[in-house]
Amino acid sequence: MAGIVEVLLGLLDVLEAEARSLRMGFLRVVSALLVLVVAGLLVLGGLLVFLWAAYLWFSSLMAPPLAALLVSLLSLLMAAGLWWRARSMLR
Repeated sequence: MAGIVEVLLGLLDVLEAEARSLRMGFLRVVSALLVLVVAGLLVLGGLLVFLWAAYLWFSSLMAPPLAALLVSLLSLLMAAGLWWRARSMLR
């Protein structure tokens, strides 16, 4: 009977250690995802400022509607390039 109790206590100790390890791993993954979300938001903000600056520069060289069209085409080309790259990575 004492042997069974010792085996059960050993099993509970192992389960507790595994649960602690799983929780630490989960916290690391969640922390990394939060950092990635913040980095993604910063990249998006930087891209928007870049496109706005490109619009302002082009609008000083040509009519504002034409500058807006040029910047939107630039944005679409960048998006298509990223889409193509992501698609080629999945093959």
